[in-house]
Amino acid sequence: MRARRWDQWKKELSMFRAGIFLSSKANAASRDAFRGGGWAQNYILSNIIKNFVTLWILLMVLIVSRSALCFGDSTATDERIQKHLTLDEIVVTGDAVTEPMGTEVGSKKIEKGKNITIPDVIKSEPDIDLKRRTLIGDTTDSLAIRGFSGNRIMLNIDGRPINASGVVGGYYIDWGTIPLDNIEKIELIRGGSSVRYGNNALGGVVNVITKKPTEDPTLTFFGTYGGADGIDSIQNYRLTHTYKVGPLGYSLAGSYQKADPFLWNNDFEGKNLAAKINLDMPLDGLATFGFQYANSQRGFIRKNRLSDDPDNPAFYRKLNSDFPLAFGETFSPYSGSAFIPGPGANWDKTKYYLDFGYSQPIDDALLDLKIYKNFEDRKEKNYSSSSVNNTYPDGGLVLDRDVASDRSYGGSLELSKPLGNHELLVGVEHKVLAYGNTDVNYIDMTYNSAPWVTPNDLSFKPSSEGVCWGYYLQDTWKISERWLLTGGLRFDSYENKSINGSISPELEDEAVTPKLTGTYKITDTDTMTASVYQALRTPGLPETYWWAEGVTQGDPVLKPEKNNAAELLYQHDFSKIDFMRVSAYYYDVDDYIMFRFDPSWRGVYNIDKAKIYGASLDGRATFADWISGNAAITWQKSKKEGDIYDTAGLSDEIDYLPEWKISAGLEFKLPYQSVFNVTGRYVGERRTIYAYSSGWPAQQHFKLVELDPYITTDINLKVPVGKHAEFSCYVENLFNEDYEEQFGYPMPGVIIGAGIKVSL
Repeated sequence: MRARRWDQWKKELSMFRAGIFLSSKANAASRDAFRGGGWAQNYILSNIIKNFVTLWILLMVLIVSRSALCFGDSTATDERIQKHLTLDEIVVTGDAVTEPMGTEVGSKKIEKGKNITIPDVIKSEPDIDLKRRTLIGDTTDSLAIRGFSGNRIMLNIDGRPINASGVVGGYYIDWGTIPLDNIEKIELIRGGSSVRYGNNALGGVVNVITKKPTEDPTLTFFGTYGGADGIDSIQNYRLTHTYKVGPLGYSLAGSYQKADPFLWNNDFEGKNLAAKINLDMPLDGLATFGFQYANSQRGFIRKNRLSDDPDNPAFYRKLNSDFPLAFGETFSPYSGSAFIPGPGANWDKTKYYLDFGYSQPIDDALLDLKIYKNFEDRKEKNYSSSSVNNTYPDGGLVLDRDVASDRSYGGSLELSKPLGNHELLVGVEHKVLAYGNTDVNYIDMTYNSAPWVTPNDLSFKPSSEGVCWGYYLQDTWKISERWLLTGGLRFDSYENKSINGSISPELEDEAVTPKLTGTYKITDTDTMTASVYQALRTPGLPETYWWAEGVTQGDPVLKPEKNNAAELLYQHDFSKIDFMRVSAYYYDVDDYIMFRFDPSWRGVYNIDKAKIYGASLDGRATFADWISGNAAITWQKSKKEGDIYDTAGLSDEIDYLPEWKISAGLEFKLPYQSVFNVTGRYVGERRTIYAYSSGWPAQQHFKLVELDPYITTDINLKVPVGKHAEFSCYVENLFNEDYEEQFGYPMPGVIIGAGIKVSL
C-alpha cells in the first residue's frame, strides 16, 4: 500500500513540477509584456509579485509533502468555519413539487416560477436596481448593484465567468441569454470585499450554482403562457434532467422563450441548451466539463415618436398607433441611415460557452483549476423604412452584417488550505478579453446617406484585446468562537494591446488592493460584519475603443477606477428561517469611468470622483403556520465631480439611481397544500441626462429628466395536482401601473398567465 502511495506521489509531484514550469513561463511572458512600460518602473510592486509567487509555490510544496503518506485518507470541505454576512444565498425553488418550506437555514428562498431571467428573480432584493427597456429580450446593462451596472458586476456560473467583451453593440452581461435552467441557488455578493473576485467586480458578484447530479434520476418540465394588453403571448418552457451512474454524473437543461413585441418591432425568441458532466477521478478528484448554447433572435426597437425634442408637441405623437410612444435603438456603431432600424430589423445571436474544471483534495487542502472559452456571433439585418428615407419603400434589405462579438477566454488556479484556526487561500487568474471580425456583407450606400462613411470603414478586424492577470492571497482566521477575521491582498495587472496593425493608443496599469473583513458574533442570535477594502476596475474593450475614437481622441489617458470602500452588516436571527438585517456602505471611487453614447456625443472619460452610499433593512418573519412574509427598504445616494459631459451642471448624481426602494411580500399556505403569494415593489424617482439634436445645422441639447416613482404588485397561486404536478396562475402589475425603468421606454401593464410544472 505504502509503495503504491509513494509511486502515486512521485507521479503527482512530476505533474506538479510541470505545472510550476508552465506557470513560470506564463508569468515570465507577462513580465516581458510589461517590461517596456510601468512594470519595470515599479520596483516595489514587482517584488510583491515575486514574493507572492514564491509563497504560492512553497505552500503547494508543503501541502504535497504533508500529504504524501496519507493522500486520499481525508478530503477538504467548504464548511470548515463560519461565514461572513457578506454572502447572501438565494435558493431558487420551483423544480420539485413536494419541496418542503423553509428547509434552507440562513438562506432566502425564491420561487423562479414565471420568471425568465436572473434579474427577474432578484429584482426585489435590497440594493438591486433595474434599468430595462423591455421585460424580455433586452440586451442593455439592465441590472445594477448599489449603483454599479453590468460593466462593474461579475457573473459566474459554477465559478466560470460569463462576462463578455461587450463590443459592437454587445454588452458585458446579456442577461436575456442566461436562463433559469437547472439552477439550485444564486449567491449574491455586494461590493468587492473578496480577493477572489478582482477586476470588474466593484458592484458585486452574482454566482449561479447549478444542481448536482444525483443517483436517483430527476426530470422536470416547467411551462408558462401569458399575455397582456399590447402583447399577444409570452411563452416560457424549461426542461431539466440529472442523473449519476457510478463515477459519471450529468445534468442536461433546455429552455425556450418567446414574446411578441410590446414596443414597435421588438419581438424575441430564445433557445438554450446546457450540459454538464461530472467525472469522479482517482484520489477523490473531480473533473467537470461544461457546454452551453444560447441563441436569441430579437427585433430592434423602432422609434415611435415624431420628434426627439421634449418641448415639441410631435414628441408625444406616434408614428405607429399600434405601439406605445417610445424611443428606438440603432445598430452599433451608428454610421448612417442604414443603421436606424426599419421594419423587421433584427439580430440572430448565437453563443457557446465551453469550460473545464478539475478539483483535487490533497489531505485537507483543495486545489481547484478552471479554464473557459467564449464564442459569440451575430447575424444582423436591417430593412428600409419610408419614415427614415421617403424615397424607399418599407422592407428592402439595406444592411447585412456578421459580427464576431466575443472570443474571450481565461482560467484560474486556486489553492485553499486550513492550518489550525486559519484557512489560507492563494490563487492566480488570467483572462483575455477579445473579439473577432466585423464583416458587412451588403449595405445600400445610397440609402445610408452618409458620405463620410465608406464600405471599407464598416468591415474591420479587431483593433485591440485586453490581457488581465490577477494574483491573490487571503487568510481567514477564526480567532475564537465569536471572532472571524479575513485579510487579503490582491494584485491586478491590465494591458489593452493594439492588434492587427491598429494605431490606437494602448493602456496598461497595475495595482495592489488590500481587503479586510471581520465578523463578530455578539450573541447566539446577533452577528455583525464589517469590511474595509480597495477594489480595482480597469477599462473594458468598448471603453478603450471609444476613449480613443470618441470625443476625447485618447487624451487624457484613461485611468482605471479604484474604489475605497467601507461596509457594515448586522443580522438578528429570530429563528432558523426568520431574520432581520441592516446593512450600510460607503464607496469613494477615484477616476470613475463614464461612457456616454449619444447620437452626436460619443466618448469615454474619467471623472474625478464618484461617491455612492446607502443603507438597507430587510428581513423575513413567520407570523403563523399559514402565513409568512418578507420586506426590504433601501436608501441610497450618489455624488459625482468633474463630469466634462455635463457642462451645464445639470446633475451631480449617478444616472438612474433611485433614492428609495421598498419591497414586501406575503405567502399564504392554503388548503390542499396550495400556496398564494403577493409581492409589491416601490421604486422612487430617478434622474438622468437626456441628449438630443434639433434644427439644421443640428444643435446638441442636454436636458435633466425625471422618471416618476411607481408601485407594482404581483400575485401568484400554486395548486398541486397529484404527487408530481402543479398548476399555477399569475398576474403581474396587478393594478396596471404606468412606469418606466429607462427614460422613453414604457413597460407593459397587466400581464396574466398560467403555468404547469411536472417533476419525476
